[in-house]
Amino acid sequence: MALSIQQCLQENPMSSKQLQDKTGLSQTVVARQIRELGNRIIKISNGRPPIYALTKNAFGADDNLLLCIVDAYGHTTAIANLRPLAHGGFFVQERVGLPSLLLGEAGNGVYEGLPYFIDDLRPQGFLGRQIASELSKQSDDFPPSPERWNAQHIGRYLISNGDDLPGNLKFGQQAYNRVRRKLVAVTSDNYPELAESVIAGDVPGSSAGGEQPKFTAYSSEQSAHVIVKFSPKGNDPVARRWKDILITEYHAAQILLEVDFAAAETRLIEKDGRLFLESHRFDRSGQYGRMSMLSLQNIDAEFTGLGEAWVPVVLALHKKGLVSAQHVSEVTFLWLFGRFINNSDMHLGNLSFGIDGDVFRLLPTYDMCCMGFAPKAGEVPPFQFSLPNLEKLNFNESSLSRSKELAGIFWKKVSSDTRISSEFKVFLKGSELLTEQD
Repeated sequence: MALSIQQCLQENPMSSKQLQDKTGLSQTVVARQIRELGNRIIKISNGRPPIYALTKNAFGADDNLLLCIVDAYGHTTAIANLRPLAHGGFFVQERVGLPSLLLGEAGNGVYEGLPYFIDDLRPQGFLGRQIASELSKQSDDFPPSPERWNAQHIGRYLISNGDDLPGNLKFGQQAYNRVRRKLVAVTSDNYPELAESVIAGDVPGSSAGGEQPKFTAYSSEQSAHVIVKFSPKGNDPVARRWKDILITEYHAAQILLEVDFAAAETRLIEKDGRLFLESHRFDRSGQYGRMSMLSLQNIDAEFTGLGEAWVPVVLALHKKGLVSAQHVSEVTFLWLFGRFINNSDMHLGNLSFGIDGDVFRLLPTYDMCCMGFAPKAGEVPPFQFSLPNLEKLNFNESSLSRSKELAGIFWKKVSSDTRISSEFKVFLKGSELLTEQD
């Protein structure tokens, strides 16, 4: 019995000639049956001849999922339709205004798995675990850890929660149709209560990556959207150590801003036995506007596949014409600075880029702190750190000396901060870190 066109396309996308050979039908009949399948057929112009693919329903929705972009003024525009394919993978069906980088490395909108920019929207880090844990209680279908989520879990979550995501994308018809929510503004006086809500499992605001406890909010004091990290309550060794680390993040950001390097604007607030680090969100503009933001981790997964450190990945992107030489220099400087201040957490998810035409633009740095001192599994390690010898790695001499110089300034600023713990102060006083630049 001859296969139908629909049966053929369940297995693989095919050209008209391949469909004719597989079904034994004439070109005219194949063309007519393709037309009869209507919107379920995707025509992919991947050179000549074009190939045809069959769509399927996904994520508990249909086979035509809306992708929208929010501009800096809060206006929403539909830029593409995400089409799940019957043989596996997805097709990004272009509409007016779609950035070319969202079509992927091949430039044709065809993805073997979930598109990298959609995967980037999955719940991550501390808040991601809170979200996954809560969903697992409501439905056995969702694993309690977001690391165990597959494309179906991510898609189903985004369909229901697609209007307040990191960056400037909205996902799904519900998000597009939903009436804009009135902002609930808070002040720093509300931070202790919000911290307690997060610890209790009530997650205010949108998902934001990173392992430290945090929440998102709109600050009426700053007239800005903010991400707020916070230390454990009290003054036990774990709480003191996390306070020290938040202080180092504040000083790292301040020093980078002082030399006109793009970094998140931050401030430290002490309230109710906790230390809060408030950072302005650079994926938000005004009350309702948004800016693009994609992690280097997912950009790498799509365009280079190296899975290495910041510098090799950005260098590979530069060779493909996707980032500027200036960004390679800036990322090199940042990575060196991080090494000199004991930042052990410079993974690819901790560096982000925006879309600027057909290239990626480096976004302000964040999470730059002394994570090498962080508690591990509830245990507080002793303060131990020596400046690494990075000369042998053949980095640009200017970047190397400048990053080391600013690290020296950083250590002095931290040591003179009256809020750091006595243990940290003793360590710094007896270390090489304060004498290296003298």
